Amino acid sequence: MNFKTPKSTSLDLSKWTTVSTRLVKSEGKREPEWVEWSILDSLWHKFYSSYFLLYKCQPGAEVDSVLPIDRLTGSLGKSLEHFYPFAGRLLKPEKDQVARLFCNNAGAPFTHKRFDGVVSDLMDVEQFEPNELISGLYDVHPAAELFDASGVPTLIIQVTDFKCGTRCLSTSWSHTVADGFSGTHFLTSWAQIARGEPISLLPVHNRSLLMPRKSSRVLDGGACRFLHNVIEEPAVLQLALAEEGIGFRTFKLSRRRMDELKAEALRDSQVGPLSTADCVSAHLWRLITEKRGHAPHELTRFITLVNCRSRLRDFPAGYFGNCIAVTILPVTVGELLSNSLGHAATIMHKTIEELNEDVIRDFMDWLSVGKFQWSALGDEPFMHGDPSSNLHTVQASWQNRFPFYELDFGGGRPYLALRNGFRMSEFSTGMFFALPTSTTSTEGDLSISIFGEKNMLGRFDDEL
Repeated sequence: MNFKTPKSTSLDLSKWTTVSTRLVKSEGKREPEWVEWSILDSLWHKFYSSYFLLYKCQPGAEVDSVLPIDRLTGSLGKSLEHFYPFAGRLLKPEKDQVARLFCNNAGAPFTHKRFDGVVSDLMDVEQFEPNELISGLYDVHPAAELFDASGVPTLIIQVTDFKCGTRCLSTSWSHTVADGFSGTHFLTSWAQIARGEPISLLPVHNRSLLMPRKSSRVLDGGACRFLHNVIEEPAVLQLALAEEGIGFRTFKLSRRRMDELKAEALRDSQVGPLSTADCVSAHLWRLITEKRGHAPHELTRFITLVNCRSRLRDFPAGYFGNCIAVTILPVTVGELLSNSLGHAATIMHKTIEELNEDVIRDFMDWLSVGKFQWSALGDEPFMHGDPSSNLHTVQASWQNRFPFYELDFGGGRPYLALRNGFRMSEFSTGMFFALPTSTTSTEGDLSISIFGEKNMLGRFDDEL
């Protein structure tokens, strides 16, 4: 395999030692097969999802007591029998084509490393900045535009040992192969096998369940009802580069602050009950837009990623792949900021509630006729509405229900789980991720990581 290493890095490599590397393959025997993407898979062909978990061993104990390497690799091989796309490769038949998935059991790269220092030497867990050296993606770099004949892995694992008795488990997977729900389904199943338990929910690999219909109003040329907006012909959304660069900033959002935001929004709600996600998302949309300083007449969009498994009739809960739709809510900056928090939360709530079976199927039909696609000539996505700039967009990924803190591989649960979101596209500028906080925090608190322009992030106070 020809793993590509980035040309430059500001990270110190002198404290790192590679203990071992291996390819973990499925223990089952399957004939190699090509897997066709569903229409929803095709939205994510340039992205990897990367997370890490920190486990602490008892004083005086060896780090192998919390995450034994042999147990991890043995149970991973058994897990890949069920989640076999994660043992495959992404291959590009031609330079400008989208990569295809070949389930050939080439194996998931598994690297064991040692860092000469403690966790706090490498990262500030309260103000975490993404770090590729703990992800495995530094050595097995999946972002190369040109794949060699062996392709690139769909799943990458790295275990890192620290002098403080902490062991870090990092997992990174191709978003085209699996969304966050399928990725954490795999992690849950892997942990169950490591504990000697049966898998509680078997994966379903039938991606034809999300293929476009043979006939529909949208396929016949009619308008696509994307919630209460009508999507017409798309335009190219030019990806603007922030002059000051882009970065991450992580905030803690307390349960108390979320309750305050919810109470404020409910005072002016037009739909009755609002979820915490409605209220916090509306607050962050308004806050990010305010910090950007756009003029009142300019357009701002809010994009939410929504798990559709429970919104589709008779759809298997264990579906493995991408089953996420995006809701796009465009308003003017003036409307967003001159009205109350409750107004923004209300229109957001209505938008998400209207995402039913018919709308989701319309959306997939709309995608299938090329209304949204990634340009073969560059990174510009096609999108409806004002095509001026990605710097007018705010995006949300709510991951607070992902079961990171339940991932016990036989030696205890992690004390911290974080998203390691480096190498994100300029298209994702203005995106925030909501995750549960560490086990030492108050129950119900959230960790909010915002990816965006450095000037905008610098205008935030320490609290949200």
